[in-house]
Amino acid sequence: MAKAPRTSGLSLISEVSMTTDVEVGHARDSFLSGSLTPAPRIRPSILASWERSRENNVDVDRILAPFIRDPDLETPLARSAAPILDLLHEQLSGEAVGTILTDHTGLVLDRRCSTHQIGKALDSVQLAPGFSYAEQFVGTNGIGTAISSRSPSFIDGREHYSGELGQFACAGTPIRHPIRGKVIGVLDITTWSQTPGPMLLALASSTARQIEAELRAQTGRRELALVHEYMTICQRFSGPVLALNNDVVMLNDALRQLVDPAEQQTLIGYAVDTMRADNRHALRTVELPSGRTAHLRYSPASTGSGLAGGVFRIRLEQPSEGPVGGVSPRRRPAGLAGSGPAWTRSIQQASACFATGDWFAVEGEAGSGKLALLRAVHQQHEPGRHFRVTRAPAAGEFDGWLDTLTEDLTTPGATVVLRHIERLTSQQASATADLLTDRTWDAARVVVALRTPDAGAPLRSIFPRTVEVPALRHHIDDLPDLVHHLLRQLTKDDQLRCSPQALAQLARLDWPGNVSQLRGVLATTIKHRPKGVVDVADLPAECRSAGHRRLRPIEALERDAIVNALRDNHENPTKAAKAIGMSRATIYRKIRQYGIV
Repeated sequence: MAKAPRTSGLSLISEVSMTTDVEVGHARDSFLSGSLTPAPRIRPSILASWERSRENNVDVDRILAPFIRDPDLETPLARSAAPILDLLHEQLSGEAVGTILTDHTGLVLDRRCSTHQIGKALDSVQLAPGFSYAEQFVGTNGIGTAISSRSPSFIDGREHYSGELGQFACAGTPIRHPIRGKVIGVLDITTWSQTPGPMLLALASSTARQIEAELRAQTGRRELALVHEYMTICQRFSGPVLALNNDVVMLNDALRQLVDPAEQQTLIGYAVDTMRADNRHALRTVELPSGRTAHLRYSPASTGSGLAGGVFRIRLEQPSEGPVGGVSPRRRPAGLAGSGPAWTRSIQQASACFATGDWFAVEGEAGSGKLALLRAVHQQHEPGRHFRVTRAPAAGEFDGWLDTLTEDLTTPGATVVLRHIERLTSQQASATADLLTDRTWDAARVVVALRTPDAGAPLRSIFPRTVEVPALRHHIDDLPDLVHHLLRQLTKDDQLRCSPQALAQLARLDWPGNVSQLRGVLATTIKHRPKGVVDVADLPAECRSAGHRRLRPIEALERDAIVNALRDNHENPTKAAKAIGMSRATIYRKIRQYGIV
């Protein structure tokens, strides 16, 4: 695979001019005032970065680096870099140097400071783990500009777009994946302004190359572990086998012969979802667009440094009725947004069930869009027919509910959806199963909507096919389309849209309530922003932070109080703390704890 071209850190040294900090300062002031005349001694890369910073409306007077989340130090990049950064930190002991590692978005993963003074200075500008130093938030800087330009960057003094960074000189070098060639992080070395650029660039570049070499070695070990597990399983199992990690996908002859390329991609998508959810041995049963059932047995492959990938033994079952050939939708159902593989797979499977008239179960977390999917596919395949939704009854109302269900089942050609059947007692579930299997009903099909795989156990045998609807966090790439779709539903026009920054912030959240929660957030937002562009500041308090766990009610109230106080006091933490009776130290700790942007 061809790698992306790489710019050497040493080749950049010739571009670093001898322009004095005073000259740069005058040029920066002229640029910010809109009257910059041609300045040949200002490096083109700096001028280009200033332009991007201005387009992103970066604040020139203060640093507003968003605190995204606690950095994940179990990634291959972080693990490979740790021993190299440890050694460099020892070698630089006593020097006023900060060594920073970020991911490909500018999120700071690791920081080592050789003196207390430089550490305190970096804290004051939020250059610390958990904060994002992407150019779109902070402007011209060694980290963000290296990411934007995909090449080494040296930024000194007033070359920084933000005035608060004028005290520093920083050299950032991209770190590329050893196989894919993509930028996966940045190694940045920051010290006081007016430090010779060639020295910082050489040190940053050599350290980045060491990290890449360690990544290459670690990748080799992961691949060997994955291949070993794959070969072992292939020797014991004659059926289809799939093995994969972030860099490698392996299919044996049985899988290539029995499954066409389109369904191979479907199986790979399910495999990735399984590995994302759990790294232990697991058995998963899924429905393919062709109507076949696939049973995936997952075995993780590991090295001493972590997960190397996964191997899946696959057993295929033909559908009990109907042709094996793939059944694709006649067209994409109207009223659905998103085109990601996981979401598209769900649409295809539901369409296949409607086309064959099968009864089936649709499974997914609360608010994930199960009912919206069923309505859209029903309208596509059975326009004009009844679509009936019946919810499990409250206590003491089961007999009446059963009578209503009987009436629904006698409606010719109707689609009947049973919801919340996990609320039924075992006796009620058995009675419902008896009713459904008592005779042939006039309803074209019956669908049961489930939140978890083990819900409605007494009824599952009646619904042999299952369509899985992914949680929003598992198809977060569809979020821009979903936001646009929901805003049109809520406002009935196209007069409101989300800024790229607001979409980026929404994409960072876990969305435990899925699409229903997103709709609620947007409904709250349009109350005070009915037209124009929604920015990060317009989002509700619950969207101004991102973390690994769902907050308890009392924590959510405290977070919202802090966010509202910051809004009311022009984002000044000291004034906000005073307004809500909290100490300055406490509010800073809470801002970090809740990941408030």
